[in-house]
Amino acid sequence: MCSDRAGSDGVQYRAVPDRTVPSLSGAVFLRNVEFFRKEVGSAPVERAFASLPEEQRDRLHAAVPAAWMWATDVDDLYYAIAKEADRELLSFYSDVVRQGIEQTLRSVWKVLIRLSSPRALLLRAPIVYGRGHSAGTIVPEIVGPGQARAVLTGWEGMSDLRRVGVATGIETLLGVAGRRDTKVEFEATGDGAIFHVSWTE
Repeated sequence: MCSDRAGSDGVQYRAVPDRTVPSLSGAVFLRNVEFFRKEVGSAPVERAFASLPEEQRDRLHAAVPAAWMWATDVDDLYYAIAKEADRELLSFYSDVVRQGIEQTLRSVWKVLIRLSSPRALLLRAPIVYGRGHSAGTIVPEIVGPGQARAVLTGWEGMSDLRRVGVATGIETLLGVAGRRDTKVEFEATGDGAIFHVSWTE
């Protein structure tokens, strides 16, 4: 279960992830919202918040870095932002995610990533994933030179938007570390996805 705390406006937010409700890190959510603002402007973002049902809107407005936000709430907001900006979400969502992850990796894990091999980087993928998601586990393995597979399980009903986010995260992790021509494709499964990863040394 999870513990609830009141935000500055009195709305309850979840400080500990409830494993029965797939959730995303409040820190990641807030970072992505800022990059959405840079991508489409603040006005569409504000209209998107306003378009959501009050209860959902209150949960999202109560976000703080230590909170965990329901993935369905976050997805609904992101689709609403794209609608208000008159754009197709999947056409630019990867760019938003990539910018956010690059910012984190280049500031927090900068030295560690530069010194890591692809194998070591992929072995850290579950740690990076777990810091941003309350549901599912991801297990990576090297399958050949410049090739790997990562299997995500434990998230029934995972949306394609979430799968795109994870794929972009893996791709960015390798790219920031200097691997060229990084590419990640995924196959949806009943409880997650299989990610096929390739790169050039």
